[in-house]
Amino acid sequence: MPVARRPWTIGALAALVSFAFSWVPSYWADEVATVRATRLTPAELLPFTTRYVDAGHTVYYIALHYWSRVFGLSEAGTRSFSAVGVGVAVAVLVMIGQRLGRPRLALVSAALLALMPRMTWAGTEARSYAWTAALAATTWLLLLIALDRGGWWRWAVLGVIAALSVATFLTTSTLLGAQLVYVLVRRDGHAGGGRRRALLPLLATWLAALVAASPVLYLGWNERAQIAWIGQKGGFTPWSVLVEPWGETSWAYGLAVWLVLIAGALRWREALRRACPDWLLLAGAWVVVPFAITVGLSLAVTPLFTARYLTFAMPGLAMLLAAAIASLASLRMRGVAAGVALALVAISLPTYVGQRLAFAKPRESDLRLVAQTVAAHSSKGDAILFAPGRPRESLEAYPQYYTGLVDIALKTSFPVSGSFHDKTVPLAKRTEKLPGIRAVILVIPRHGTPCTQPRDAATLRDHGFAPTSRYPTHREVVCRFVRVSAG
Repeated sequence: MPVARRPWTIGALAALVSFAFSWVPSYWADEVATVRATRLTPAELLPFTTRYVDAGHTVYYIALHYWSRVFGLSEAGTRSFSAVGVGVAVAVLVMIGQRLGRPRLALVSAALLALMPRMTWAGTEARSYAWTAALAATTWLLLLIALDRGGWWRWAVLGVIAALSVATFLTTSTLLGAQLVYVLVRRDGHAGGGRRRALLPLLATWLAALVAASPVLYLGWNERAQIAWIGQKGGFTPWSVLVEPWGETSWAYGLAVWLVLIAGALRWREALRRACPDWLLLAGAWVVVPFAITVGLSLAVTPLFTARYLTFAMPGLAMLLAAAIASLASLRMRGVAAGVALALVAISLPTYVGQRLAFAKPRESDLRLVAQTVAAHSSKGDAILFAPGRPRESLEAYPQYYTGLVDIALKTSFPVSGSFHDKTVPLAKRTEKLPGIRAVILVIPRHGTPCTQPRDAATLRDHGFAPTSRYPTHREVVCRFVRVSAG
């Protein structure tokens, strides 16, 4: 196979691995926001995100809007875009390894990245995380090319991709620090003047990129209240810092990563010989600097750290793991190195499977099942009503299942509501809409809740309705009330 084609072939395989069965789990809360935003045209989306929320995701929403015009807004349609992002990240990582003169090590890195639980999760998530890794990897590849070949236009291309990366996800701005460390420390065959000659265009490039992305940075800072939940999670824990960023839900994978890295550190001379200093420097800067900046800002300024926000650093971790494994591949330890690599793959498989089960998303989301249950047990002209909580996200994610139903409690719909959720009122304030309604479908949270418990159920009884059927889903209950008297 021609060398130029090899990275994209490997990337395509990685994309297929991520895409496989990604459509099985239902959408969950964050993806509901994605789907609702993606339904808007850019002309409709921009006023919403710049005025209310999610300015930092606008670029991703616009890209997915056009992708969905071809592939649709089903789980397969939206998540396939993320799977492609994983494939691009893997392909570019191979090219980085080739650029550093370690093509075999690049293949090991690519395999580790493709099967890393954080990346196989990103490929099943209709959010921008997979593309942050792809864009981050591209900035590193372009930096290597610019350092090697020079030319203002190569630096300009790096600036464009850096600006796009920051506008797609604000945390990737920490790559400026990582690339500064790399340029200042790397060996380039010249004295300090060579580093200075590289430093000036790098600073100019990133300054231009940050200026170009400054509207998104400004709006994102103004909208930082939307991530206030980060500070309410209980702060940093060993799990959130040492496992979750790459292990996702797997303690075993997280521990295995640390054991491999420690083994590589103990054999650092062999790692340097196998991987080359530039490989280790680039990979280390890619991982350590964004982590350090994000943790530091979270402690000193405002909470920013959450594991999935550092998905863009995972290609660097794959490079470190590959170098650590290579350090074990001396004449006497090749079998050990191969066994370690296979063990990492094997440990990742249970998480890979778990990510693709029906209720794999946070809070075991069953929004699609709720929508299907409502559609199966309702008729055109029936009213739909949701008890307070998350059940209404089912309608917001899957409106096609609610066609023909009367949304009796709706006050203000998205995007006029100013958030990704509709504004509703208690049924007691909308009883004038009940005459002429023969049946009401009430969706309530908590699987064991009786249909008669919610406050709206009492209002329905007062107006001549009685519960006749109860259909539990995985997390919610769909109740059917039928008119039995004039009320």
